[in-house]
Amino acid sequence: MQNTHLRTYVKKHPDNKMAWYLLGKEYLGEGQEAKANYCFQQAGEVYEAFERSKAPADIWVDYQEKLVEMAEQKEKKHRVRKMWLTLLMLLVLAGLPPADAPGFNRDAADALASALESTDDSTDNESGDSPADDQAPVAKSNVFTAGAFGGGDQGEAALAAAWSGSGPKVQTSAVLGMQVAGNWTLWKRNMSVKYIVQTNSSGKLTAQSYDAKQCNCEPPEVSTEIKRLAQAWTAKQESAAALSSAMITYKKQNGNWPKSVAQLAQPFPNNILGETAPGMTRMFPALLAMHQQGEMGKGKNTAEGTGSISDSPQGKNAAFVDTLGEKPFLQDRLEIIVDKSRHKLALISGNTIIRNYEVGLGGDRTPEGSFVISDKVVNPNGRSNGEFGSRGMQLSDTNYAIHGTNEPNSIGLDESLGCVRMSTVDVEELFALAPQGTQVRIGKDLLPETAMVPEAKDRYRYTLVLKQNNPNKTYHWLN
Repeated sequence: MQNTHLRTYVKKHPDNKMAWYLLGKEYLGEGQEAKANYCFQQAGEVYEAFERSKAPADIWVDYQEKLVEMAEQKEKKHRVRKMWLTLLMLLVLAGLPPADAPGFNRDAADALASALESTDDSTDNESGDSPADDQAPVAKSNVFTAGAFGGGDQGEAALAAAWSGSGPKVQTSAVLGMQVAGNWTLWKRNMSVKYIVQTNSSGKLTAQSYDAKQCNCEPPEVSTEIKRLAQAWTAKQESAAALSSAMITYKKQNGNWPKSVAQLAQPFPNNILGETAPGMTRMFPALLAMHQQGEMGKGKNTAEGTGSISDSPQGKNAAFVDTLGEKPFLQDRLEIIVDKSRHKLALISGNTIIRNYEVGLGGDRTPEGSFVISDKVVNPNGRSNGEFGSRGMQLSDTNYAIHGTNEPNSIGLDESLGCVRMSTVDVEELFALAPQGTQVRIGKDLLPETAMVPEAKDRYRYTLVLKQNNPNKTYHWLN
């Protein structure tokens, strides 16, 4: 691993003890102990602080990858500085204790503060950029992201992204906390604010923790406005995930991308979206541009539903200015998992569980395997209070379906002939979120036990598309 960038940086900033420490770690990894010891001596108290913090080895791997990325992209010097600050923040976070342990590595924090204070701001415009970019007034803007908190993960990556994504045009970057359950992260409507990164009037970045155990302090109260905006942001991400997944289904069925939301929200049987949600029309052009750009760069993977939304400059418009990176947070196509062992049905995006409902099943009569949602029917067989309830979603070309029930006491039990039964409010919400073509996987021991269903006031908001019944067919699902 070549350390040319670090050596150059140290030459220009000989008083930056953090830079000396990082260079020493590089020399030590190359087996050059004499050079490493010299660097550590120059690092002084920074070396002592971070050696006591016991930062894990993968932090250094991440640092090396970032350095290679910087070299390949030949970033301008002011962006290089921002990357350095992000890496330093990662190092401090690596020394944070788990959520159930008190205390905070004050030595590491003080070392970071000292290192940041010694950073030379005068080099920011050496690359010849227009000074107007650095002197732009702070905009009244708030952006959000989310990170995993639990299982040893304290949201380091999300905080680093918020730190590096902040700047003169972003006033506040808020990191919401997702709980961890095994390999899953849990998405909720009322996720707490864990960090806020702010740009002050002087253009300096500050980070405030809002977790008392995390910062070993009494953090201030999160403002009512930020809480309100965070709730709206989570709702918006769910709508974007549903719309994006519906667009992928349309492309797969028709060979071309839809031109409007209306093409997705048609009467049965073309009701890829059974419901529309507020804001879908506004975010449609951004999602379309992202999908089209992703298809150009990745072939047909996105159309087949195996890829995620690309980082397309064309998609970065006003629709997602409130999201860090200006693109949807839930980028992976929606899927459904049914866990027969726990009587749970989850709607997921990648490794994030958006909903985890309790369901009724049929024990061994419920098939295991992979399916897709084909028919989506409102009031199957013409009744909202019949054995299939008010919504039905057929699983591929089978006699099995996910549907409502007129036997609500059977939820959580194995009393069906093989279908998946849901309560009325749950199946209607899932019907609105999961478009036609959504993949369904049924098996055992797949999901956490924790149910994840919003309160009534926080349920997914939608408008039902007209004519979604199917009077020409009598369904004989195995209920």
